[in-house]
Amino acid sequence: MTLIEHFEELRTRLFIALGAWVVGMGVAFVFRTELLAWLQAPLPEGLTLTAFGILEPFIVSMQISAFFGLALAAPVIVGQIWGFIAPGLYPEERRWAVPFVLLTALAFSAGILFAYYIVLPFALPIIVGFLVGEVQLLPGIGDYISKILVYMAVFGLIFEMPVVSFLFARLGLLRAPLLQHYRRYAIVISFVAAALITPTADPINLLLVALPLVILYEVSILVVRIFQRKVPFARDHPEPTRPH
Repeated sequence: MTLIEHFEELRTRLFIALGAWVVGMGVAFVFRTELLAWLQAPLPEGLTLTAFGILEPFIVSMQISAFFGLALAAPVIVGQIWGFIAPGLYPEERRWAVPFVLLTALAFSAGILFAYYIVLPFALPIIVGFLVGEVQLLPGIGDYISKILVYMAVFGLIFEMPVVSFLFARLGLLRAPLLQHYRRYAIVISFVAAALITPTADPINLLLVALPLVILYEVSILVVRIFQRKVPFARDHPEPTRPH
């Protein structure tokens, strides 16, 4: 395949991925009010979101549609990415396409649900509890939704760690001893990342983000230990060059 043909295939796959996202956005837009009600549920009782601009309801609707549309289109998007790189893989590697695509979508969804059902119910009361009784809190709908969606997106990406480790293990690019060697560094990085992600400095919010990172790293080690290639094939032993 020539370089021009590679670019044409890339363009086609980008159009397919973008089309899937647009379709997903359309579906999410139809259910935007239900999704908004779902996103508001973790708010402490007595707090109501407020719009401070004429365009804010429309912008929030598009944010919700874009985020959940991306989640719906994730299998198609990941499938297109895999389809683009698959010609450079061996048959032994290509057969992991379906598990990788499905696990990627499931892991991202699991991260979103973890953030919604586990992290936010604990984090939000602490966040809004500062200066309680001293100020009247009027949470803006745009600020709230954008931060909640970022929170969910971060956890969705974090939960991809074992899936990516599974793929690299099957491709022979990652082995368990390497992850075990860097475990201490990973724990430190997890707490630093948690401190950057969490909006407050309290230890509860810090642990709510750092502990899943550490646990997922340990899960990744287990996944790599189970699925790392035990029988090398062509890529591990390239044919020797013949003398001229």
